[in-house]
Amino acid sequence: MAIRCIVVTPERTEVDCEADSVTLPMYDGSVGILPGRAPMIGRLGFGTLHLATAAGPQRYFVDGGFAQVEGNVVSLLTSRSISVDLLDVGEAEEALEVAQEMPASTPELAQLKDTAVRRARGQLRSAR
Repeated sequence: MAIRCIVVTPERTEVDCEADSVTLPMYDGSVGILPGRAPMIGRLGFGTLHLATAAGPQRYFVDGGFAQVEGNVVSLLTSRSISVDLLDVGEAEEALEVAQEMPASTPELAQLKDTAVRRARGQLRSAR
């Protein structure tokens, strides 16, 4: 029995494949999904989506969003999904430096800075 994993961004469906297991980067940690998992809905974090497929492991950086598990279908709605093979460590380190230098003088700016730092750290972890 396999799991169907669908990753959708605003532009298109990025991933639609069958996997033996899926590991999701949730907002508060990772969660592994195997066939027969109980239904769930959760908030995605910034991190690596791991897919164990018959063709071998696949990994994607996901940029937050939401996940739904129902039956043996894992659906992710995210603003961005990139194969980790396309990520560059240097660019991710630079993005983290820029994010850390953002101003945080108001609550709104602090929120934007925090999100940018978490996104850059997740991308850096995925790139390594």
